[in-house]
Amino acid sequence: MSASPDQQALNYYRQQYDEIGGRLLRVQQELTLACRDARRSRTIALIIQRLYESAHQAAPSEPMGEMLIGLLMESLRVDCAALLDWSEEGHQCQMKYGLGLAADFTLPLTKAPPLYAASLHPETLPVAARAALYAEGLCNWLWLAAPTVHLALLLGNRQLHKLDSDLVFEEADQVIATAVFKVYVGLLEQQRVTQALRVAETNYRTLFESAHEAFAVLDANTGVVLDANPRTADLLNCSLAELRGRLSLEWLADGAIPWKRYWRRALAGHPQQFECPIRTATNLACWVEIHLNRISIDRPLLLAVLRDVTERRQSEEQLRYHAFHDALTQLPNRALILERLAQAIQRRQRDPGYLFALLFLDLNRFSVINDSLGHSLGDLLLIAIGQRLCAYLRPEDSIARLGGDEFLILLMDLKHPDDAACCAERMERALVIPFAINQHDIYTSASIGIVLADDRYHEPEALLRDADIAMYAAKKRDAPYHRYTLFKPAMHDQALHIMELERDLRRAVDRREFLIHYQPVVHLASGRLKGFEALVRWRHPEHGLIVPNDFIPIAEETLLILPIGHLVLEEACRQVAVWANQYSPPPTVNVNLSGRQFTSTNLAGEIDQLVRQHDCDPALLNLEITESAIMSDVEAAQATLQRLHSQGFQLSMDDFGTGYSSLSYLHQFPFDVLKIDRSFIQALGQDLSRSKIVHTIIALARTLGKTVVAEGVETREQAEYLAVLGCDFGQGYYFSRPVDAETAEALLKDPPWLRPVKWGNES
Repeated sequence: MSASPDQQALNYYRQQYDEIGGRLLRVQQELTLACRDARRSRTIALIIQRLYESAHQAAPSEPMGEMLIGLLMESLRVDCAALLDWSEEGHQCQMKYGLGLAADFTLPLTKAPPLYAASLHPETLPVAARAALYAEGLCNWLWLAAPTVHLALLLGNRQLHKLDSDLVFEEADQVIATAVFKVYVGLLEQQRVTQALRVAETNYRTLFESAHEAFAVLDANTGVVLDANPRTADLLNCSLAELRGRLSLEWLADGAIPWKRYWRRALAGHPQQFECPIRTATNLACWVEIHLNRISIDRPLLLAVLRDVTERRQSEEQLRYHAFHDALTQLPNRALILERLAQAIQRRQRDPGYLFALLFLDLNRFSVINDSLGHSLGDLLLIAIGQRLCAYLRPEDSIARLGGDEFLILLMDLKHPDDAACCAERMERALVIPFAINQHDIYTSASIGIVLADDRYHEPEALLRDADIAMYAAKKRDAPYHRYTLFKPAMHDQALHIMELERDLRRAVDRREFLIHYQPVVHLASGRLKGFEALVRWRHPEHGLIVPNDFIPIAEETLLILPIGHLVLEEACRQVAVWANQYSPPPTVNVNLSGRQFTSTNLAGEIDQLVRQHDCDPALLNLEITESAIMSDVEAAQATLQRLHSQGFQLSMDDFGTGYSSLSYLHQFPFDVLKIDRSFIQALGQDLSRSKIVHTIIALARTLGKTVVAEGVETREQAEYLAVLGCDFGQGYYFSRPVDAETAEALLKDPPWLRPVKWGNES
């Protein structure tokens, strides 16, 4: 049965009423939510505003954390609130700021707490932490954590809300708490960053102002000094006010390094370090070490750190000066002259027409000055010589002291090769003038070797070597003046030959490559062979027999004459003993003794030991000594000769007549025989004065009761003439050249020379 119209109308209006009521209810709920959201937003805004004001106050009345706790308790009407400190390493949270909780409230943690926890889900906090909250009497609570700052916010109630029986905080409370806690954490972090910046700025200014080095901040675009510390002002001798705004390029001294290149590299982010001279405000020059760094990204700024290194540079310059200059004369030394010589060689390689020369100057007999007047005066003489030689050189030339009494002179840019010889002559004339030192007039001279620039020279040491060779060649020149020699390649070849000869000579001593040849000593009146002179020969494995004149000087200089002389003495003693057993009367053997043997060995003891070893009669051994061999130490030589003579050895003065003091030695030394030098014998019958000297020597020997032997007899006429003059014995090629021992024995049995000359009686 259908409803009546009235009933239908009633149902319609009832339905409309219900819909309008539902709408009104929804609108009321929306208004309630909107009011709640507005109240929540207003609360958040008010709390945030108060926090910002507190954070930016110069001197806030209360800490921002305490303010946060008070505002939350007031706004959310909770019983307690607290800010807790916690760390990942710690096992409990300590209350930093709080209200409504015990002052010693702690929250134990056995693990890292969650970022968010509420009493609705209590299991989100560790059991120990929940127990502590319940012990504090909290019925509901809210936990928010900020790990970045190790802080947590705790809100709680000890009793249920009067209007709400729910055990959890309202959603609005949670939103408010979360929002303001995040703002607080952000403001706290901002305060920490600001404080760190403030501390950093303070530290920077302290470091900047008190740094020992000079700091200057530069505008990279203009080069203007924007800031500087007091040390910079002190370095540049000006005030900070005068320094600021000044162009940094004004510091640089003339001829400074390429500043702009370092500037661009530093501006590109590559730190630069270099040294350069600068000028101060008072126009003083000093050296600084500069570190240049970019210190800004947005604005192109450079930081220049300057350190005064003037003293270090001066010390380095002083060390360099001492490294390249002679300490005594203050002249350049070997290292510096070789450096300049290398530069001259390089210049000639670029310009083949460029001419230079090297002079090697060595003073003559300088050791005599040291020995007689002392080394101190010798040093003063070297200083004076260096100063005088400098005065005779051009500005472009160089002089250096090589060491001892040796000087090097480098002549640059010569116009003609003869200019080097002209310079050597100037040096000689300069040294002729005596030096007045400590009331002594000292005369000196020099030997000079000259090397001209040549394309074959690529190393300075080669030039120095050849100049040294030429200097030694000049020393051998027998001339009072023009004692300079120009180097020739043959000199180097000769030097190499001598060096090789010395090397082979040392091997020859070890290998006993020496043998003895014997030259007869003949009685002129009868032709009887009296004995032999033992002459050493070197049997070289490649070059055959080498005569004494080619190796004895080297042996003397290297002291190899000592083992060689011992070998000769030993062989002579052995041969004398052999012939003494074979012939009657036995022949004598003459042995030459070197001056080195007198000064370097116990000669008398050495010969006596050899005689005993080979059972040799000392009377058959005749020892020949030159005048020069005994001049170096007359007293020692006299003692040695006296001992030898007392042991029964015959003693001969060799090369008699060639020295300056031979006559004075005749009564000092126990010589038995005088040997007339061959230079007098070869002039017999040709040079009347030399013939008279030979006659005088023979007459003097007769008067003193000494035997005379003439060396260098090469013709029958010389032998006959000497026999007429009364000379006892002769020795030379007329009778025989030096021969080996076997041939010498044949001469003993059958002398091949002419029958004896019948003048005079045999003695």
